[in-house]
Amino acid sequence: MRRSDYEVLRIQTNNMALVWKESRGIAPDSVADKLDDAMLKWMSELTDTLKIWIDKGSAMTDGELILARTNMGALVESWLKFFYCVFYEDYIKNPLTQQKKGKTITVEPNNMRFEDLKNFSKGILWDDDKDPLYAWVDKIQHYRNAVHAFNYRDIGTAKGFMTDMEEFYRYVNHILNHLPPIEDFLPCYPVGYVMNVYFD
Repeated sequence: MRRSDYEVLRIQTNNMALVWKESRGIAPDSVADKLDDAMLKWMSELTDTLKIWIDKGSAMTDGELILARTNMGALVESWLKFFYCVFYEDYIKNPLTQQKKGKTITVEPNNMRFEDLKNFSKGILWDDDKDPLYAWVDKIQHYRNAVHAFNYRDIGTAKGFMTDMEEFYRYVNHILNHLPPIEDFLPCYPVGYVMNVYFD
């Protein structure tokens, strides 16, 4: 039986967390060090949590929609941080920098702000700020930031959130398609890894 898009997303995220936590000895040490510190398990758990909002659907209250937007926004940002940690050796050749006390310092990818991640990805994960994927990530960032607001901010609609879930599936697959196939180099698959994500 074919799994739903959400079930596929959940398994893909969990598979990613399992295999990349086993990257030491396969990926460069600098990458393994970054991923040792990364809370990939939280990415899996936040993906599991999306089911709360999917199940509520159009019945979501504004408060629930704010939390749903925060949930999705945290995941969109985390996938970008994960991407640059995996490609840390490439990232460090031309990193984001900032001035601090008169010195130029490198901003580590796991410490990048959402805004920086989004803009740094131009020419890497999307062409420019006219790219539809960039525009979608920008929208998700602004909706996510509504959780910090006391005054009114646009949070979209529950129906809009469900549409954004469809785009989120494509976004995650876009990132996964850019990753090296670490699974091919593991001596064995970690416990819990699912071989066929599309059919059970």
